[in-house]
Amino acid sequence: MAKRKILVDSTRRELEAHGTETFPMTVNHDDLWSFEGKNVPIHWHNDLEISLPRKGEAVYQIYQKSYHLNPGEGLLINRNVPHSCHSPGNQPARYSTILVRPDFMYGDFGSDVEKKADVSLLPTDNGNKVRYTPSHQQILEKLNLIEQLFDHKPYCYELKIKGLLCQVFSDILFERQNYSSHYTPSNQLELERLEQMLNYLNTHFDSVISLQQLADH
Repeated sequence: MAKRKILVDSTRRELEAHGTETFPMTVNHDDLWSFEGKNVPIHWHNDLEISLPRKGEAVYQIYQKSYHLNPGEGLLINRNVPHSCHSPGNQPARYSTILVRPDFMYGDFGSDVEKKADVSLLPTDNGNKVRYTPSHQQILEKLNLIEQLFDHKPYCYELKIKGLLCQVFSDILFERQNYSSHYTPSNQLELERLEQMLNYLNTHFDSVISLQQLADH
């Protein structure tokens, strides 16, 4: 049996479309062993991706970090973020993948909903992914229901899926707001340190300052 390939261009952007122009989302059921090399090579796309492991452990590589996920957990990868996937110890791993174009949920770019629900600002440690464990049970239940609706396609499943997706990302963004209110971003801390350094240099502008003095300060 021929192995699956991820077709990409010179920048590693995936060439395969996800969903259709009239319904820009899809749900895939993937088996790592069905891919060449039993892994998904590094690639990126314009769609948001939610991966839900179903059997075995999957390891997702995003930039310099690795994320180990098991059934009952999930991983959200933001659009335009390079990522890959493999299984540790060359063990079988199966997972479901929900891929959705952001404007499917909030309509045209520049709309009031899009301005208030910027999914590019998801609540993550580096702005690109968020891991859901059983503590986020309500979100996982909604994602599982989206998969079931897409697979069985009951009457008006499109509207139900869109509504559930909006609820999921509303929950995510609401959590981000709560998280941000109790967290000082690292870049803000860096700006404060930079301000202190510049103030120190300005105060001692007529002196010779060594790098060690600056570091000590």
